[in-house]
Amino acid sequence: MCGRYRLKDPKRAFAWLEVVPSSDFLPRFNIAPAQRIPVVAAAGRLEAMIWGIVPAWEKSKALINARCETIREKRSFKSAFTQRRCLLPADGFYEWSRMGKRPHIFTLAGDAPFAIAGIWETGEELSRCCLLTTSANSVLDPIHDRMPVIVRPEDWPEWLAPGELAGQSFQRITTPYAAAEMSALAVSPLVNTAKIDDPRCCEPPDLPARSLTIKRKAPANPDGQQTFGF
Repeated sequence: MCGRYRLKDPKRAFAWLEVVPSSDFLPRFNIAPAQRIPVVAAAGRLEAMIWGIVPAWEKSKALINARCETIREKRSFKSAFTQRRCLLPADGFYEWSRMGKRPHIFTLAGDAPFAIAGIWETGEELSRCCLLTTSANSVLDPIHDRMPVIVRPEDWPEWLAPGELAGQSFQRITTPYAAAEMSALAVSPLVNTAKIDDPRCCEPPDLPARSLTIKRKAPANPDGQQTFGF
């Protein structure tokens, strides 16, 4: 599950995505579910959406993640996946360790921006979206067993185009992102509080922490079926 991410340099991300925002989006260091976020719903089009899809038959809980292994079959997501795929600009995402629940931020070299795969549905005031997750790569695996699906620029046109996505394309896009291009850093527990949204969230914790030893291994088979969860 991915429940927090960062977009500290939206101007850089929007320029990289070649989109012009319809409204101002400030730097964000602790983006949480139910908040207003920038989303690319079509090539060259950036709009505000709410993070979390609320199915018509389940009004009490917003779904913030969708597992790529089951998204094509789940009725909660099947229609949106076929017709309304999107990209969520980011430059870091957070996960918590299995032991001790210590937060870590995962980034690309130079804090480069990246695009997280998502789907969206129309809403009463703003459309709503959720992001796709896949199995963890070897950087994530010591911390968590899932990670967001990161879409490379060459796959943006196919991902954003409405309609069925070929099986080979789906497998390629949802393969865990290359571990060699990512890094992990233990960060302050301030990120646990959604109301705190400033640079301290992605800084190392004040207290000394054990160093994280990362063992690289081959990515898991993205076709493996897993139980859906949030």
